[in-house]
Amino acid sequence: MIRTKILVIILGFFFLVAIAFAIYSFSITANYKQLRINEIRQTVAYESERVEKIIAEMERNAVDLALAGEQFYNAGNYADSIGALILVENFTAFRTSVGGGIWFEPYILNPKKQRVCFYAFFDPAINAVRIASEFENESYDYHTQIWYTQIASRLKGKYSTAWTKPYFEEIGTVSLMTTVGAGIYDKSGKLIGMSTVDWQIQSMVDRLSAIKPTENSFFTLYFPQDDHVISNAMQENSGADYMVFSHVMSNDWIFSVQIPAKEIFEEIEKRNKIFSVFVIISAIFMLGSVFYLLSKLVNQPLKKLTLGVAELGSGNFDKQIEIFSKNEIGMLAAAFNKMTVDLKTSIEQSARERTEKERINAELNVATQIQSGMLPCIFPAFPNRSEFDIYASMLSAKEVGGDFYDFFFIDEKTLCVVIADVSGKGIPAALFMVIAKTLIKNNAQLGKSPKEVFEIVNDLLCENNEAGMFVTAFMGYLDIPSGKFTFVNAGHNPPILRSNNHWSYLKANRSFVLAGMEGVFYKQSEIILLKGDELFLYTDGVTEAMNSVNALFGEARLLEVVKKHSNLPLREFTVSIKHEIDKFANGVLQADDIAMLALRLPH
Repeated sequence: MIRTKILVIILGFFFLVAIAFAIYSFSITANYKQLRINEIRQTVAYESERVEKIIAEMERNAVDLALAGEQFYNAGNYADSIGALILVENFTAFRTSVGGGIWFEPYILNPKKQRVCFYAFFDPAINAVRIASEFENESYDYHTQIWYTQIASRLKGKYSTAWTKPYFEEIGTVSLMTTVGAGIYDKSGKLIGMSTVDWQIQSMVDRLSAIKPTENSFFTLYFPQDDHVISNAMQENSGADYMVFSHVMSNDWIFSVQIPAKEIFEEIEKRNKIFSVFVIISAIFMLGSVFYLLSKLVNQPLKKLTLGVAELGSGNFDKQIEIFSKNEIGMLAAAFNKMTVDLKTSIEQSARERTEKERINAELNVATQIQSGMLPCIFPAFPNRSEFDIYASMLSAKEVGGDFYDFFFIDEKTLCVVIADVSGKGIPAALFMVIAKTLIKNNAQLGKSPKEVFEIVNDLLCENNEAGMFVTAFMGYLDIPSGKFTFVNAGHNPPILRSNNHWSYLKANRSFVLAGMEGVFYKQSEIILLKGDELFLYTDGVTEAMNSVNALFGEARLLEVVKKHSNLPLREFTVSIKHEIDKFANGVLQADDIAMLALRLPH
């Protein structure tokens, strides 16, 4: 009778343990399912963001081409070779696009010629960008093409862009594509033409096809404005329930991934089955052990085991069952203790890895946002000021970098330009760059001279600089009416000066770096800039670029490259210099940040 009661109690205990394990299993399953869904959403968001960046680059390139077309029109020099050169250099540097062109309205450039256009595209047959003369034929009426009429009807003014619905181009690239365009306007605001940048839809499909979380998942591209749908091949999977993850991109395309719900949770369900089998086998083993121990009258160890298992089932992974016997119950207790430790270790390790990954991604995102938000990146920077032209760019060797540039007005007639290089790379350099840039700009806008600004900023940066970081920097004030340029150099590379159409390195007193030591006195110099003069500022990532035999790009080669491309518009000027650096490196990855700033006083 007593044994029957004990048996009933034991069976009841195992029933409660089974319920506890079931509840625990359902809880873990729900968490795993949510984590799986979040993982897929993050993947879709990440891949969508990569496409968004390409869309933004395409739009910026279209606007830049439109501005180049406007300059071409205003210059009055309508030589076909210049228009062709602009396009070839642009699409050689911008390989994301398959090609594009500049298209003028009827009789705008030549009253005897209805259509004037330039179109360049990447020709895989020659592995280079070339001009497509087929478009320049008078028989090709691009004004009536659907892509031209769609863009013209959707443009909303200067610097705006518009996308076309998908269309098949039978000339040039001969492929299905979509096009983004920007308007070219004369000084009165009249539309005189447009620039276009073409994107092969197959390249977008190839990129998005990589998003395949499961075997039978597929994606859909939908252009709602024209009821146009593009989708990769959907495999036959009748009767399946799909979960949809969608994202609306900046060009109004809708991107969605359809995944069979069964496949999303297939691995989780498989684990649950294995876990259930494991629990059942463990329960049977435990029950046999209990009967064996009952026959040996070992009720006390059984009680300890029961209490320990109950705590484990309730989620207490720190519980250790204190049974030291070497029989089956002792072995079972040891197995449970090891399982508890292993499970706890696995959960903690997974949490640490996930937390570390999220922390690193968050730091990189914050640093990238800080850096991109700190540097002026809209050009023309001052469209209402015709006394000067300015353009700058920064290319980091990592996600973020320590090089920076800046330009701003101190008052209505004084323009300040700054370029600097923080020691080191990555997040520490980016954070130190934020501090240095902010201090320089704040003190300059208080009306202090360049010399005074650097002396104050140097002392402030030296405070609590336990990491021993420093900054090389060059800053100058341009008095626009007189052309007087007052500058100071804190250990930075000498700028290149164009004066009277002669290029040379600017001779200046080179003082000590910022944050190197307190109490440094900086020397200030002055020159007069005339109409047609130009300054080119850069960081040592330019001159210290290396090729496969560890040779440096060098100052002498930089001076020759600057002379070679000196007559280009400033944006094309800096792009050409970067192209020369890449050609010299011949495939060697960029090892240091590269920042460039060009200031020109037009004739």
